[in-house]
Amino acid sequence: MDNVSGNEKILVVDDDQAIVDSVWQYLRLVGFNSLKAHSGKECLEIVKSERPDLILLDLMMPEMDGFEVIEKIKQEKGLEHIPVIFVTAKTSEADQLKGWQKGASHYITKPFDMDELVSAIHLALYERKRQINQKIYEI
Repeated sequence: MDNVSGNEKILVVDDDQAIVDSVWQYLRLVGFNSLKAHSGKECLEIVKSERPDLILLDLMMPEMDGFEVIEKIKQEKGLEHIPVIFVTAKTSEADQLKGWQKGASHYITKPFDMDELVSAIHLALYERKRQINQKIYEI
């Protein structure tokens, strides 16, 4: 997976400050440029202004849940290609299926291992770059 440089912008979205801070800090430690958001609304604002390479998104947030956020991202021209990994305490198969149907790249349940999360990030970024390269060759 040599197409992933490690300095990509990763947006961490969760209403739990401790989770955001720990994931944000770990991602920076392993070489990613990480950003923070604490709500769905803040996530959408940052996505439009910063254009992150990937979003780590909680499902259970006040005002706008993760399903609503991913729907808005996937409907927005120019943003729909951004990979979204759900990182959530919701473990039901129905929620996981809904996550895949909404366009999630991965679905990771809490509690999670940081190395597993970083592996999922690398895989999603690699897949995204592979899709871009494939589209370029088709043109």
